[in-house]
Amino acid sequence: MKHPRRVALPLVAASFLPAACTKKAEPPPVAQQAPATTAPAPTTLPASPSPVPSPTPPAVWREARWGMTRAQVMAAFPREAQRGKPAGFAQPQHDSMLPAGVSDLSIPAYEADGATFRVLFGFEKNALNRVHLTALKPGPATCSDLEKALSERYSAPDQRRATGASLKGEEVVWRRPDQTVVLGCAGVASLGFVTVTLDHLAPAAGAGAGAN
Repeated sequence: MKHPRRVALPLVAASFLPAACTKKAEPPPVAQQAPATTAPAPTTLPASPSPVPSPTPPAVWREARWGMTRAQVMAAFPREAQRGKPAGFAQPQHDSMLPAGVSDLSIPAYEADGATFRVLFGFEKNALNRVHLTALKPGPATCSDLEKALSERYSAPDQRRATGASLKGEEVVWRRPDQTVVLGCAGVASLGFVTVTLDHLAPAAGAGAGAN
């Protein structure tokens, strides 16, 4: 009796067992992206402050301001100020706080406070530092009237000083932050011989302000 042919199924099945028992292949690791870095906000430097213009100095006599050049003074007084031959300031009295000087820029005639004056503009290195007024035809009351007007404008005088030798006189002084004002009077009013001058001096120059 012949034995039936064995079927090799078990072997075939066994050939698949190792594959079934092996682990499934793990997926490749996912590359993690580095967290995005936030770019720093651009720094804005503070804007440089705009240059502050220098303040315009105050007027000390009409439109005149200290430090003006001759051309600026002429522009400030059109049809009044004029260049000419140098003329001397009124000769200062003995013991006067005022210096002598000359100027080539003037207003030949200017009326104010009841009198007519010749005005000379004094300069130091072409910078205005003095305004000198001389009464052309002063009367007996010119000095007192002018002192009263100045006292109303600047308050009471700060100083009085005697001047002159044979010809007695007096200087009345107002000291202000922006200028020194000096009223000079001399002569004998009863005889009709009187000189009256009025000076506005820059504070830097003080009483020693000169002219050239």
